[in-house]
Amino acid sequence: MVIVKLQGGLGNQMFQYAAGRGLSQGSPVYIDHQFLEENQTDSPHFTARKYELQLFKNIKAVKATAKQLAIFNKNSFYYRLYRRFFKTVISRQIENEYIDFEKAYGKPVNTYLDGYFQSEKYFKHLRNQLLGDFEFPALDTDNDNIRKKIEASANPVSIHVRRGDYLKSPEVYKIHGVLEVQYYQQTLNLLTAKYADLTLFIFSDDIDWAMKNLNLNSDQTCYVSGNQSENSWKDMALMSYCKHHIIANSSFSWWGAWLSKSNGEVFAPANWFNANNVKFNIHDFIPANWHIISNE
Repeated sequence: MVIVKLQGGLGNQMFQYAAGRGLSQGSPVYIDHQFLEENQTDSPHFTARKYELQLFKNIKAVKATAKQLAIFNKNSFYYRLYRRFFKTVISRQIENEYIDFEKAYGKPVNTYLDGYFQSEKYFKHLRNQLLGDFEFPALDTDNDNIRKKIEASANPVSIHVRRGDYLKSPEVYKIHGVLEVQYYQQTLNLLTAKYADLTLFIFSDDIDWAMKNLNLNSDQTCYVSGNQSENSWKDMALMSYCKHHIIANSSFSWWGAWLSKSNGEVFAPANWFNANNVKFNIHDFIPANWHIISNE
């Protein structure tokens, strides 16, 4: 049995589910909703989130019961004995390090995952299954018209600018930071040098800032707006139809690029986090066939 603690928004929940899927060997992934249910108010350190995976009708996820969770968090003699007899592991991810589960734990009977697990190394072998698991619902008319425009373009490029929740408090900004315009200019220069007829699709939680600062006033530029709150998934769905991707330091656009079947170019920032004390290996975060762009 594999139980995954859910935390964060849609992109993070997809990583957590996918990591559990990579361990479950075809069995359902059990989901612990408790953190989401107990943290329904924004704090200086995180944005309150809800369960968002119900969007996907094909995922193999089941809400963990109190009895199943007790296997990992109760300390009575019975549960201590159970954990010893049926090898049980609680894997808490320190910072954002990659964990080689088999090397670290062998093959436990029960595993509880507590972390973000932002690496395709946990689930790359299940790509085809996850493309089915993460199949989006049908789009509304306006967004479907954008999808048609994307699919009619020779070289559609998704560009994601994330600012809103990263700027909401000094504490959140200190960890994540926001990407400078230079990053987007640099990646666009690389794409335009290689491909003709680029059509740019801009996605952002601060579309006004993107329009004013990216300086992309072209007939071949489409600013996508209106997909907010419970409709934000539609931006990710539209991203997945694009051929090339310039992602933000965000799990949201990471998935928009990873779910694409177009085999185009993907550009990601080297400065995924702003804080110098956040330890991680960018090569765990970013797939080997993507381009890592540094402003240094």
